[in-house]
Amino acid sequence: MIVLAAITASGHSTAGDRELTESADFRVRVHAALRLGHSGGAAARADLEAGLRDAHPAVRVACAVALGQMGDAAAVPALAQAMKSESFPSAKTSMKEAHDKLRAGGGSGAPGAAGNVGNAGSPGVEKAQYVVQLGTMRNNTGQRADLDNMMRSAARAKAGSIKNAMILDNPDAAILRRAGERKIPVLVVDGNLSRLSQTTGKDGGLIVSAQVDLSIIRVPGQTLKGTVSGKASASDDARNTNKGITELQNRAVNGAIESAMSSVSSEIAALAR
Repeated sequence: MIVLAAITASGHSTAGDRELTESADFRVRVHAALRLGHSGGAAARADLEAGLRDAHPAVRVACAVALGQMGDAAAVPALAQAMKSESFPSAKTSMKEAHDKLRAGGGSGAPGAAGNVGNAGSPGVEKAQYVVQLGTMRNNTGQRADLDNMMRSAARAKAGSIKNAMILDNPDAAILRRAGERKIPVLVVDGNLSRLSQTTGKDGGLIVSAQVDLSIIRVPGQTLKGTVSGKASASDDARNTNKGITELQNRAVNGAIESAMSSVSSEIAALAR
């Protein structure tokens, strides 16, 4: 998912602006986007709107989430325009969630725990039937160190479709304590990218395949409630460059995460027992 870490910032930082627009490291740009989401203001909104066109999908996701958190309906046209050209599923989902939230007049309200901003439409702990916390996302294929963050970004976006669930990006002691008091099941989802391979199709095109395995653990107690796997492939006969291969890997990993998280969503009641 988005790399949502504990961020403390206030005001509209020019350093943050430069990081969002100039840093070569997408993770730095993600954090800069989230800082701007906390700071608010027209200038921050303009920077985040520009970030919806960033080259890396995780940054586009972070910018969309930050705009939704800011609660400024002036961002609706930029989100609508970005959705039209967005091809990466989790980024498009995040843009749509922010767009719909802002059109409905949803603001960020009082800030919650850093890194746990919640999806548009996600209930608070008082109204939730489940709490789903994203755990560790690991790429065990030995390829591309940035894929851990890609997995988290995709899982975060897809988790928003779990009905009646509050989504946590990181542990939050107050929320987990309140969930325990109200006897709301808390499930931690850990992910493992177990396969990422490429083959040549019959037409000579490149096919990239990925498999993601998710473990669902109920806490406290660390009880394993189930495991699900998701598989996906992406192909393109015109993409034989390194950049093209990277994009195919992104699409395959994202698809595998979405497939596995769809199973979590559909089986949430059984997993929570």
